[in-house]
Amino acid sequence: MKSKIIENKKIKENNLLQAAFNLFTKEDITNVSVNDIVKSAGVAKGTFYLYFKDKYQIRDILIQKEAHRLFEEAHKQLEKNDIRNFEDSVIFLINQVLIRLENNPLILKFVERNLSWGVFHAQLNTAIDNDSFNLIKEFNEIATANGYEFENSEVILYLIVELTGSTCYNSILHSQPLPIEEYKPILFDSIRAILSQGKKKKLGQA
Repeated sequence: MKSKIIENKKIKENNLLQAAFNLFTKEDITNVSVNDIVKSAGVAKGTFYLYFKDKYQIRDILIQKEAHRLFEEAHKQLEKNDIRNFEDSVIFLINQVLIRLENNPLILKFVERNLSWGVFHAQLNTAIDNDSFNLIKEFNEIATANGYEFENSEVILYLIVELTGSTCYNSILHSQPLPIEEYKPILFDSIRAILSQGKKKKLGQA
């Protein structure tokens, strides 16, 4: 009986998340009310507040989940391609995320410039249960295996994801400052420059 209750609660929570996601990808959040979400989810308004404080909290959780999913799927492709070089691995991962955003403008508009926040907030709280993929842990393991060492790897990874998320939004949607395919080589050179700091430090170079 207890397991059935837990299962029903999870179903209601997932229904609310899915309903909110569907609405937020069609309308600006300012035009979506809690009433709209619960009506779409088929639950009572009071049920909403058992799981979420307000519509902004449910949006934030959805951003975390979507950002996490993007990187998890990109990581699966990385494993299939068996890329061993550290810098090539990071570039491949970022490129896979960008390809998914290019092919799904609704997701891009929803995540908008919050890609990096979504990734790192998800790693540092319990919004995503039973997290099977940890981007920061994976980054550290690949870096160490390839002879890279960073004083603060989380900051390095944050810089890379922030650079990608904040600049590629306009590049994909509006071709500003360049169309994404023209912008990528510049972005990837910048990422390699950031990553090379770890290699120089490891080798004791200036």
